[in-house]
Amino acid sequence: MFAIATGILLAAPPEPHAAEVLRDVLAARDSVLAAEHPSAKKTQFIAFWDFDGTILRGDCSEGLQEGGAVIYQGLAQISIERGFSQQYPASPDAFARFWDDYQTLDKRVGHWLSYPYITQMLHGAKAADVRDTASRHFRETFAKHYFSASMHVLRGLESAGVSNYVISASSDMFVDAAAGTLGLPVERMHGIEQRLDADGRVTTDVLFPVTYGEGKLQKLLQIVAALHAAEPGNRIVVLSAFGNSYSTDGPFLEYVARQSLPGSSRPVVVMIDGGEPPERYRGLFRAVSQRATVE
Repeated sequence: MFAIATGILLAAPPEPHAAEVLRDVLAARDSVLAAEHPSAKKTQFIAFWDFDGTILRGDCSEGLQEGGAVIYQGLAQISIERGFSQQYPASPDAFARFWDDYQTLDKRVGHWLSYPYITQMLHGAKAADVRDTASRHFRETFAKHYFSASMHVLRGLESAGVSNYVISASSDMFVDAAAGTLGLPVERMHGIEQRLDADGRVTTDVLFPVTYGEGKLQKLLQIVAALHAAEPGNRIVVLSAFGNSYSTDGPFLEYVARQSLPGSSRPVVVMIDGGEPPERYRGLFRAVSQRATVE
C-alpha cells in the first residue's frame, strides 16, 4: 500500500510510475505551502487531464479495437444506433457511412473539423438523452477500461485536496457523463461544446474554444481565470498536467511545464505513451507507459 500525505491509503497500481508521480506532485504542493507567507490567502491546487488515452484506455467517441477485435463501441456509434442522429438515421449501414465521412474530414482537413463533427451529427437530439445514454455506458463498460495508474494518481490528488479538471477533444456531452465514474463534479469536465436550443436539443453551432491543441490551452486559461474571479485574492497553483498526444495535448502540457511554482519545485507534467517527442517538447515532459486497467 502507498500512503499519501493525508493519511489515506491507496492500493499500489501495477505500473510503479503512478506512485512516483503522485509522490512528486504532492511534494511540489508541500514545497508551495512551505514557501507561503503566514498572512497569505487560500491556495487552490489544481491538475489538468486529457481524457481519451490518458484516463480511458481507448476513446469514448471512437471506441477501442485491438487486433481487429472490438473491445468496446464508441459513443458515436452507440448514439447513431440509438437513433440520436438525424443525419445518419439508424440503419445497418448508418455508422459505416458516418465513419467514412468522419475519416475523410480527419484526413483531408484535420481534427479541427472532424472532432466537432461527432457532436454536430447529433443535431436535433435532446442533449439529456445523449448524456443519459453515455452515463450508462460509462458505468457499465467504459469505467472498466480506465488506466489503473491514472486513477491512482487522480484519486490520490483528490484525496490530498488537489482538484482535477478534464479537458477533452471528445464531445462535452460524452465526457460530462464520465464525471460520476471518476468521482469528480461534472463542472470540472470539459469537452467540445455545441449550442443547445431552447428545448435542450443539440444544434450544429460549435462553442469556442474547440478543446483540441491550442484550444485546450485556451480552455485551461479560462478555467484558471474563472477560479480567480470566483475567489479574488486566492492563489491558483497548477501542480500537474497529463496527456497522451503531442498534437492534441502538447500546448496545454507545455504551458504547465514552463510555469514557475512558488518554492523550489516545478510542475509535474506527464506524457503517457506519446512516442518520440517533437523538438519543441523534447525534455519537457515525464514520459511513461501504461496498459493495466482497473478491471
